[in-house]
Amino acid sequence: MKTASGSTKLKATDALDTRPPIFGRTVTSTFRKMFSFRHQPPGNLRTGMIPPIVFGSLLLNIPKLLKLRGYLKKERAKRPADDVRILFYSDNLDETNGIANNLRNVIPYMRAHGMKAFLAGNAFNTRPCGVVENGYCILLPRLFSMEQLGYANSELAIPRVGPVLRLLKRYPVDLIEFETPSPGAWLVCFCAKVAGIKVFSHYRTDVPTYTKTLVKAKWMFHFVLWLMKIFYGMTKPVVSPCKDYADILTSQLKIPANQVQILPRGLPLEKFSPDLRGKGVWEKYNGSTEAVQTGTARKVRFSFIGRISKEKNLEFLNGVWKKFAAQHSDVELMYVGYGWYLEEIKKFFAGDNSVHFAGEQGGETLASLYADSDFFLFPSVTDTFGNVVVEAMSTGTPAIVSNYGGPHDIVMDEAAGRILPIDENAWLNAMEECRTMFLEKPEEYAKMREVAHERTLKYTMQNSTKAQFDFFKKLKKEAYKL
Repeated sequence: MKTASGSTKLKATDALDTRPPIFGRTVTSTFRKMFSFRHQPPGNLRTGMIPPIVFGSLLLNIPKLLKLRGYLKKERAKRPADDVRILFYSDNLDETNGIANNLRNVIPYMRAHGMKAFLAGNAFNTRPCGVVENGYCILLPRLFSMEQLGYANSELAIPRVGPVLRLLKRYPVDLIEFETPSPGAWLVCFCAKVAGIKVFSHYRTDVPTYTKTLVKAKWMFHFVLWLMKIFYGMTKPVVSPCKDYADILTSQLKIPANQVQILPRGLPLEKFSPDLRGKGVWEKYNGSTEAVQTGTARKVRFSFIGRISKEKNLEFLNGVWKKFAAQHSDVELMYVGYGWYLEEIKKFFAGDNSVHFAGEQGGETLASLYADSDFFLFPSVTDTFGNVVVEAMSTGTPAIVSNYGGPHDIVMDEAAGRILPIDENAWLNAMEECRTMFLEKPEEYAKMREVAHERTLKYTMQNSTKAQFDFFKKLKKEAYKL
């Protein structure tokens, strides 16, 4: 039986893929199986396969795209100017990362509040078919995919164009926002331009810095930077979540300042609360037999929660923690999450009883681990925003972050945590101060928890989606001269 996305209903007996289940995601329908190239291992030279596939797919579908252009123009003329329909496109929705998690919260909220928003991306290589998850997230059948160099469990992928065209005809959109500058986004961008759809982008990932961190070949960094200049030049205006990256867009990627729009992000903060503190969840994962305590008899708890990968600057954090824990027997660190770097961290801390691993978590367990932390550690210098920082602080947990990128805009000053340069002594001193505060100055620590929680209240879904749709309405009127 066909679904609205042109797919077929999923049968319970269908063995669709080998993907392990991801918290909160349920396959509700599936596309028919379609041809795709064999999934490729990573490699600089193999990326040369991508341009011919992108441009070949575009050229083969130009007649259909021109026909779609006429259809969309007529359909758009029937609707009022402030009736805005938007498609959010992100290649890497079929994995666990901050972008995917944020979009999977934002789009359902928008749709529940009468906003006409749609979400699409690529199905992971282990799925023989594209799928629809939770009735709204469309993971398109892939044509090509390859492992992302230096970034395990993530891939570069290109969707089949046919399902994209059917999607756009069934759900006519006025705008397409690209969340990642990956190969699929390039193809969808070219198709949208031929079909007369206004495109723009959101600078969610510091791709050049990721490349410098994860890929050894220096030429690859300059190649990626060149590609980013072209992509973001084609998808103006560019939304930035913070001033630091707005400055990078103008200085490094040469986007005119009047084409950079700073917009707040929102999270489902109702899922995170200081009231979840002290429910015994932390003890479940630190191997402790002690009773649940909220006083100072237990160890001081630090945590890192997020994707366990090297670009989060976790090598630096590991080194700092080794020295810090060597000086104190009353501190512990909890890693919560999963990623390609996890096994290396476990080997690094083998036999160290101050470090624990809770694995990938979601729902109330995740929120409780945030709340049970006394301080949240986030040394990343590549995050354009920092969803996990907001989540931690919304449970009342002060955050210690780097002075680069989006997280320091969230913390703002010492009242809600610490903002530090990537300097080992600075982090050791700050962690020492925080330990002392927790153990010896409970009133000062309680006040910091209160300020941390209050600071996150501006990052609600309501605030962010209103600002976004006001921007989208303006963009539509300008694009189509309405």
